[in-house]
Amino acid sequence: MKRIFLVFYSLVLIGFLGACQSGGGINGTNKAQDNTNEQGKDTNDHDSVNDSTTTDQTNDSDDQEQMKSQMDKLDFAEIEMEISYGKDQEYEAEIEQDKNRPIEAKVEDEINNEFLKGKEAFDSIYTKAEKLTLTKDSSDQETIDQVLNAFGLDKDYEKFEVEITFNDGSRLDVEDRKTP
Repeated sequence: MKRIFLVFYSLVLIGFLGACQSGGGINGTNKAQDNTNEQGKDTNDHDSVNDSTTTDQTNDSDDQEQMKSQMDKLDFAEIEMEISYGKDQEYEAEIEQDKNRPIEAKVEDEINNEFLKGKEAFDSIYTKAEKLTLTKDSSDQETIDQVLNAFGLDKDYEKFEVEITFNDGSRLDVEDRKTP
């Protein structure tokens, strides 16, 4: 539809410029051709955007397959954590994997001023999460210790929350608060 409009617009523009250029002859024709070429360029640029979008979609699909393959190596399907160290000092990370939906990941690390989404966040979390050997029966203290060590976080937190959903559907929820 956009191409039809561009062709129509070009033809109207050529006719208008030709009518306005009475006696302009060659110059009027050249200006009209220049505009036509510019319109053609816009159309080609639009095609490049479509090619780039297709490439991005292919890369997203490849990323999803790779993330799914890596998650299959872990004992859990999802992890969500929030560790707070006081005002504007939180570490939040999550990998969410719902059935028939893309894997989503994000890291909001106010301590190190690092904010990641998508594959980049997934890679950051995965390299740390694969060190965890937690089960649904892990104690609160064991969970806290493993998460803090794996993610390189300080033990002097104010609030610690982690939720892990294991591949069998069982969950491990640990919440701990320290009074300052």
